[in-house]
Amino acid sequence: MADESDSDKESRTEEGSDRRLQRAYDEGQVPIARDIVQVSALACGGVTLVAIAGGLRDSMIRLTADVANTLATQPFGMFRTRLTTPAMYLLFVMLAAATAAIVATFVQTRGGIWGNLAMPDPSRLFNLSKLTRIFSREFLTDMGMSLIKLAAVSYVMWSALSASFMTIGKLLLVPTEAQISGIFTPLAGAGIRVVTLLTIIAGIDFAVQRFRFREKMKMTKEELKREHKEDEGDPQMRGRRRRKQREMSKGRASFEVPRADALLVNPTHIAIAIRYRKKDGKAPRITAKGKGVLAEHMRDLAREHGIPIYQDIPLARMLFKRVKVGREIPADAYRAVAAILAFVYRITGRMPGAPRPSDDVGNNHSDVLGAR
Repeated sequence: MADESDSDKESRTEEGSDRRLQRAYDEGQVPIARDIVQVSALACGGVTLVAIAGGLRDSMIRLTADVANTLATQPFGMFRTRLTTPAMYLLFVMLAAATAAIVATFVQTRGGIWGNLAMPDPSRLFNLSKLTRIFSREFLTDMGMSLIKLAAVSYVMWSALSASFMTIGKLLLVPTEAQISGIFTPLAGAGIRVVTLLTIIAGIDFAVQRFRFREKMKMTKEELKREHKEDEGDPQMRGRRRRKQREMSKGRASFEVPRADALLVNPTHIAIAIRYRKKDGKAPRITAKGKGVLAEHMRDLAREHGIPIYQDIPLARMLFKRVKVGREIPADAYRAVAAILAFVYRITGRMPGAPRPSDDVGNNHSDVLGAR
């Protein structure tokens, strides 16, 4: 089985397609670095604890003093009342840590929530096939990383706190404020070192999880070809779609070209219908465009309805590539298009931006009027 798994992995040489990645996301298969979640919670909780340290210290001092003063007459009588304030401080720290953990998780899942994965599933508990995972390379790698992480954190904690152990006995002889500060200061220093170390480990874990996910999402060449065929569809259906698109484009051209002010050509491959009306906007619009057979059809329509045809190869290429049908021309083409329209208005006798007369201009203006 191991050999088959290895050979299967070796055959998956192609990166996962967008369709495969989206399907995995829809099923809740996303790479999550849990160490990042833990570090975020620990760091946010630590920062919050430092921010409220003054208030927490004062409440703990009052709690300790009140319990000590009333211990002989009323054992723990004031304990419940005085415990409320420090408990609220600690609850605030826990809420901050929980919020950071949730945010770190949502960032990695891109806000995705999969309710079906949160529901109890007995098959996850009683799936004997998963027991074989303890012999897998991935499981052994995770176990090794956990042992290394445990050893590293233990060493950092020991190196940070070992020097403070010898001074713990002296804290019994100092005031309560000094006792709390004497405990908090070395713990804060150790916490900073541990968070720094865990941040580095979390970065490594993040890279490992991303790498594993990419490897898991890889596809064989046959799978990629099959998916490509499914996306493209049947060749006959593709042909029908293309014919439908050509018919729709031809229908739009049949409607828009007779209403255009000029037809810009390149000279035979591209045709662009330009129309300007003051009520429609400040700049001329591209009302239709086409190439090949459609461009030839547009030229025939222009000749039939007396629409001036103007040849400008660089301008035609630029407008065809950059401007979508129905959009205004870009600012850097204003001068060139204005020159074309001015020429058209001059030979047709129309006012700039005015509607076209109902009668045809005449075939004497339907040939190519200019060339550049």
